[in-house]
Amino acid sequence: MSLSTVGCKKSNESNKIKEGQSISSEKKGTSTNKKDKNTTFKPSDYTLKTKKEYVYEYLGLKFKLSNKFKKYMNDKKIAMLDDQSPIDKELKYAFLTFNKMTKEQKKAVVNKKEGGYEKWENGLKRIGTIGIFEKNTSEEKISKMTKCDTHTKIGVSSDEKYDCYFSTNSGSEIKLLNEFKKTEIQIIEKKRTS
Repeated sequence: MSLSTVGCKKSNESNKIKEGQSISSEKKGTSTNKKDKNTTFKPSDYTLKTKKEYVYEYLGLKFKLSNKFKKYMNDKKIAMLDDQSPIDKELKYAFLTFNKMTKEQKKAVVNKKEGGYEKWENGLKRIGTIGIFEKNTSEEKISKMTKCDTHTKIGVSSDEKYDCYFSTNSGSEIKLLNEFKKTEIQIIEKKRTS
């Protein structure tokens, strides 16, 4: 999972902690197609897609979202994004964010270069996050990073370096929050990095 605006400095494809399509290249105003001369894009087209089960070996996590929550994602009412600490340093945190998207945000077309993506992302309403944080990271710091106010520790990663958290924003729309809380999360063997 490559991961939101807090410290997102991804450039090396092999080091991204993501699964499926990510908006990282769009965030930095770059394109994987050198001939692409477009200066705008639609961020909602680059949100992470729904799957039967999400497996993130690098994080040591797997989870399943409820069918209703996946329908909200497919209908573009929810944007699933990712965030992580800079990849050129030791991993400090990595998490997936789940955000309410308005009709305007769903249709929005932003400029790649003028901070358009960051403005769009910052305008989304956070529902919750799933991720890992370096051991002994304070809940206050996790709150600041995740924009959530309630944190449930799921456990410790298999390498015992990270605490796994399921975080929610109590100010979220209740039906979306209740559906998000139905997520089934499991800690799995964490893939070793070289």
